[in-house]
Amino acid sequence: MEELIDIPDLQNRVATARDQARRMRQEFREGQVKPDWAVVELQILQPLVEVRQQLREELMRRESSDDLVPMDRDPVPQRYAEMVRRYYEALGRE
Repeated sequence: MEELIDIPDLQNRVATARDQARRMRQEFREGQVKPDWAVVELQILQPLVEVRQQLREELMRRESSDDLVPMDRDPVPQRYAEMVRRYYEALGRE
C-alpha cells in the first residue's frame, strides 16, 4: 500500500506501522509473546486510520470541482472528528 501513496509523510507512517506489525508478529512466532492489543491499536491501527482519513481528504481535494471547499483547511483534531462529521451530515439533510 505504501508504494501507491505519493505523499512522503503518509508513506513513512504506513511503513512504520508495517514495521511495528512485522516486529510484533516476529516476537510472537519466536517467543510466543502475545501482542498487547492496546499497543497494537496505538502503534498500528490508529496511524493507519489517520492515514486513511488524510488520503480521503486528499482525494476529495484532487477530485473536487466544487470551488466552495477550502483547499488548505487544517485537519480536524481526532477528538472532534465525529462531531464535525455529524454536523456536516445534518447540514446536508436540511
